[in-house]
Amino acid sequence: MLGKFFIVVTMFTAFPQFGTDMFIFHQPSDTKQECLNRLNENPDKYMWAAFKNFQGRLKPDKAYCVTGELVKEILDGNISNEGT
Repeated sequence: MLGKFFIVVTMFTAFPQFGTDMFIFHQPSDTKQECLNRLNENPDKYMWAAFKNFQGRLKPDKAYCVTGELVKEILDGNISNEGT
């Protein structure tokens, strides 16, 4: 998992100083390019899935391809919101 790449959608938030909600897709890609290709083939699919996950309460902002290491840090709560 750590050597893979995952699509992450961040959601709009009114108070970014309190953190950002996000949706992490569980299907990994072997390379960053493969992940980007999947995302670019149908970005609306990922935005819509994130929107539905939050039951329409939050709107999708941006989608990224991130490393499994970063996903682990996010899930472990080791990410801080700095520089806002």
